[in-house]
Parts: sequence; structure tokens; C-alpha cells
Amino acid sequence: MGTLAGLLLLPFTAPVSGFRFFLERIRDEADAVLYDEGRIFAALIDLSTRRNLGELSETEFAEQEAALIERVRWIRAQRAEMVDSDLDWDDDEMLDNDAYLDGEEW
Repeated sequence: MGTLAGLLLLPFTAPVSGFRFFLERIRDEADAVLYDEGRIFAALIDLSTRRNLGELSETEFAEQEAALIERVRWIRAQRAEMVDSDLDWDDDEMLDNDAYLDGEEW
């Protein structure tokens, strides 16, 4: 888009861009909460404390603890998957760069 068209359409595109930026920040914050192991470990500590105070039975504790531990495993699996996909992309990029460099004379 040319400079003149960009300026003429600015009253329409600026609010859309601002709203997109706002939605991206909300998504980033939700992801940070979703993948925060610290919150789960804090919940495990709280769970243990409640069991020690007698507020939870052993079976309730075991069920809730298993759910929280499964959540940590899921988070770690998701992170590993993200890292693997990033590494795969980097490997592909490296191969493309190597092919490009092979054709060049130094």
C-alpha cells in the first residue's frame, strides 16, 4: 500500500490495528497464566497444607494432587513441543541458508 493510501485509510486501519494489538496482549497474558508452573506448585503447597490441617482427606488430596501433577506434565509437554517445532524451523532455515551459501563463491 502506498504512502498516500496508507494516510487516507489511517482513520480506518488505526482502530483495527490497535484492537489487534490489544487482543494479542490479552492472548499473551492468558498464555503466561496457562503455562505458569509456579501457580501449580503454589496450589500443590496449599493442597499439602490443607491436608496437614485436616481440611482434606487422603483420597481428596490424592485426587487433586494427581490432577495438578498431570497439569504440570501437560505444560512441560507443550513447552517441549514448542521448542521442538522451533528447532525444526531453525534446521530448515539452516538448510536453506547452506544451499544458498553453496552457490556463492567466497
